[in-house]
Amino acid sequence: MSLLLPMIKLAPIAVYNCLAMVIQRPLNPKKISPRALARILNLERGELQGYQWELIHQGTTARWRLHVPALNKVYFAKTNPPDFTTRFFGALFQLGLNEIGFYRDIAANLTIDKPNSFGLMGNRYRYLILIEDLSDQATFTDISFRCDLQQAESVIDTLANLHASCWQDARFDSQWQWVNRQQYQRNHIFLTLLRQQSSAIAIKRYKELLPENTPQIATLINQHYEKLVQQWGEGERTLVHGDAHIGNMYFKADGKAGLLDWQVIGYEHGMRDVTYFIINSLPTELRREYQQHLIERYTSRLLKQGINLDNTVAQQQYLLHASYVWISAAVTAASNTMQEEKIAAAGLIRASKAMEDLKLQDYLSFMGEK
Repeated sequence: MSLLLPMIKLAPIAVYNCLAMVIQRPLNPKKISPRALARILNLERGELQGYQWELIHQGTTARWRLHVPALNKVYFAKTNPPDFTTRFFGALFQLGLNEIGFYRDIAANLTIDKPNSFGLMGNRYRYLILIEDLSDQATFTDISFRCDLQQAESVIDTLANLHASCWQDARFDSQWQWVNRQQYQRNHIFLTLLRQQSSAIAIKRYKELLPENTPQIATLINQHYEKLVQQWGEGERTLVHGDAHIGNMYFKADGKAGLLDWQVIGYEHGMRDVTYFIINSLPTELRREYQQHLIERYTSRLLKQGINLDNTVAQQQYLLHASYVWISAAVTAASNTMQEEKIAAAGLIRASKAMEDLKLQDYLSFMGEK
């Protein structure tokens, strides 16, 4: 009965998006005409002679390579995935539009390492993003990768540079006003349902691999979610990547870390990204030993760029955003299409162990008493 009202409220939103998805089928790059492709890339048609598309992966997006032998060049491309459920999720939260907006409006203003974009088109239901192919220039990983301390420090430095460049930036009230302030507020009914159901499914699926108190912590997160939302929206904010796990990063030969997959960018606490990375991407033993060091490194890097985030405040925000990390890991682990099982399991296990280590059960219980 408790789910009936949210489902009734969600029905019109779901029907509208489903109908739109039926009308606007996923974009197949192979069906784009040479003339249209040349226009998207701002090239002459002759420069595309002999081009070929290569499908390389299908998950939260369909990923392609566009080989253009006449230019001796390869582009990396992203389109909507063919899977209906994953495409519905992406359309509902405008994931493709967010990334298009990032490359169109924001990327050129940042000094961090990120792919260059060459062509953007589409809407939430049907899009194409053409960016730099970095496969021969960088090392890529996924969440199951065992990141070492040097790599973790490099990521923290990149996040600090990203956040410092847009800290309390006035452009979020003008040309960047479209950037989501609280992604967890958009389509609130659907998010409530998704959060509650994903928590139960993920715990049931991986129960034997999780700490014993994980179900109790999940219950407290759901019970006190509105208070978490309120505190997530308070204080100084900046541009955040929003999905800052190591699978959305790459490492150059000089050791520097870059960021890609900008689908859930937001205007939030910078510590959201830091917390997400530390909890979701570091091996548990490395996190336990160095999480404080990495937080202090982050605040010191901010300070060098004129941003004074007190270490005590950063530590409080680390605890605050730990719940968000667990929710994200649970949603991924509950899905059969968003990530491979080993990747989904790794993120959920790391996040659950962190919740236990950080005594999040006590933290959330205290929050509920206020």
